[in-house]
Amino acid sequence: MLGSMVNRLGVINTNQFNPSVLFAQGEEGAWYDPSDLSSMFQADQTTPAVQGQAVGKILDKSGNGHHLVQTNSDKCPILRVDDLGNFCLDFTTDDGMRSTDDFLFADNNVTDMSLFAGCRKESSGINQTIMELSNNLGSQKGCFRILCTSGELWRVIQKGGFGDGETAVANTLQSSSVGTPNRSVLSSIASITAPSHSFKRNGAVVNSNTGSLGTGTFGNHVLNVGARSNGLSANLDGKIYGIIVRGALTDADTRIKVDKYLGFKSGVSI
Repeated sequence: MLGSMVNRLGVINTNQFNPSVLFAQGEEGAWYDPSDLSSMFQADQTTPAVQGQAVGKILDKSGNGHHLVQTNSDKCPILRVDDLGNFCLDFTTDDGMRSTDDFLFADNNVTDMSLFAGCRKESSGINQTIMELSNNLGSQKGCFRILCTSGELWRVIQKGGFGDGETAVANTLQSSSVGTPNRSVLSSIASITAPSHSFKRNGAVVNSNTGSLGTGTFGNHVLNVGARSNGLSANLDGKIYGIIVRGALTDADTRIKVDKYLGFKSGVSI
């Protein structure tokens, strides 16, 4: 009973980890927590969110102010409590959200990136976006993307190259086929200057490499969640339980804590 109550408060979990420590040194990034009802608002972006209704705004709890919004009420996800009693944003094939402003990774010379997501996909045969920095990674530099492919593979792409004359290389890692439905905690940590990329699913290493991400930095781009280009394509049919984006490397011990935190939020045992 206590675990359920703490989960719904959206602050801590059973190991007392609080993601705010990830931003204690002023790291650029964002933290979105659908279990914290005080951080979410309805489609008008001012009325507090209500279970079973559309969410048009979710606040960034990192302190960086990169709130997610959707001004089109027809494209807003729904605040739900899932079958395991966990709060989540429920996206359909028409929904998506986008940050109110650019993440200033280039301005802060960010060359290292840590990505975390607790999510569930509920349909097959389509590309489904969890999050993407920029509106389309394929045509942009200094980006990243987490998605599930039409072949049922969880895939992470991290790509450098932002800056005049810099080279962009898409460093891609992916899981084996996971089937549908699939509930996962995904984490990806990559570096441009010390080339490396590590991808974990549910706390276990999926793959890693020391291949290039190119040169330069990560870019100043908006963050899209649940779809590409503010809900226009590659929409998620499923749920998001939490997302953390941190423009810095995250050490192994802290990474385990973040994975467990999101596992607690999403009902995944890690």
